Amino acid sequence: MMLNAVNFVSPGRSDKDIEAFWMDDIENTPIQETWIMAHVMAEAGIFSSVSQARKNGWNKPIPKGFWQERIGKKKILITILN
Repeated sequence: MMLNAVNFVSPGRSDKDIEAFWMDDIENTPIQETWIMAHVMAEAGIFSSVSQARKNGWNKPIPKGFWQERIGKKKILITILN
């Protein structure tokens, strides 16, 4: 089942940070240390694999701080707190 929104949070973020950005409404996926944006897009279901996400221009670092955007044909809301 595809979700309308997917949250990604850096493991170093506190519960207080997560609540401050209203990211406590759905389950948060922890960002792994070696991930880039391609991993985020594959994990969110935008692409079927990390390789496919890389080929589509997501071969870049995960932005620092707060980032949010609707991505793909289904306009899935990706939220990152890094």
